[in-house]
Amino acid sequence: MKDLGELKYFLSIEVVRTPQGIWMLQRQYVLDMLKKYGMTACKPIATPMEQNAKLRADDGEILEDPTMYRKIVGSLIYATLTWPDMSHDVGVLSQFMQVPRKPHLDAARRVLRYAKSTLNFGLFYAYGVDVEVFGYCDADWAGSSYDRRSTSGYVFNFGSGAVSWSSKKQPTVALSITKAEYRGAAMAACEIAWLRKLLQDLGHDVSGAVTLYCDNMSSIQLANNPVFHTRTKHIEVHYHYVHEKVLAGDINLVYVSTQEQVADIFTKSLGVEKLQSFRSAMGVQDFGLSLRGSVDISSSVYDSSG
Repeated sequence: MKDLGELKYFLSIEVVRTPQGIWMLQRQYVLDMLKKYGMTACKPIATPMEQNAKLRADDGEILEDPTMYRKIVGSLIYATLTWPDMSHDVGVLSQFMQVPRKPHLDAARRVLRYAKSTLNFGLFYAYGVDVEVFGYCDADWAGSSYDRRSTSGYVFNFGSGAVSWSSKKQPTVALSITKAEYRGAAMAACEIAWLRKLLQDLGHDVSGAVTLYCDNMSSIQLANNPVFHTRTKHIEVHYHYVHEKVLAGDINLVYVSTQEQVADIFTKSLGVEKLQSFRSAMGVQDFGLSLRGSVDISSSVYDSSG
């Protein structure tokens, strides 16, 4: 074994240490990706997908050769390691891998244009910030236009930046918005249990309940007091895992308004203002803008072939 020094570049992820904190970036990876798919000269765009866009599996002309589409989506999936703001849109595109159509390819190219506009963006973990764990969970009820399944999303911050996030379509159709939101909370509760165990193994015990922000009062009331009646009896028993965690003091479900629901970015396509606000709340910042004048940005970019 030998000491190679501090981590700087690993599996296409740049790790940059500054006096303010630690950055995780994928600039060279995105540059290589744009070059590979002939998008180097593309026009940057402010959002990865049109607001409230609804792609369908049966809409548009089927691509004669789906190879290009599959390669683009595969590359974008890896890019979400430091770009959580693209997770929902890339997740939507990945649903059409089997039979992609022209609108799907156009949407994938739009995400590449967004990646170019956020080339210098990455996750930032600031020094001197309280390392408190907190998260947001949300669900877009019946958001899919062709199978009416809901999309669950959550994100957890550790200090100033996100450390865990998910955007996933639910396996069955939710019969109510409460059921969709409660399923999303159950997914987040499982992640909280895993994060607590992981942090404990790393020598950082999480004392007290982890705050989980939710924008659905019915779900919060059901988790705290699961009173059954005709409107809630269809919620499966195993989702009362959330209630058990609330009783055990591991989770504290707190209401947050939809305007401040960061997990919205994982359940639907947003406009520019909300996208930028929620992106910043997850610790995704512009490396060049934040450190301009104090760090030579070009010195931290490594050739991916090396």
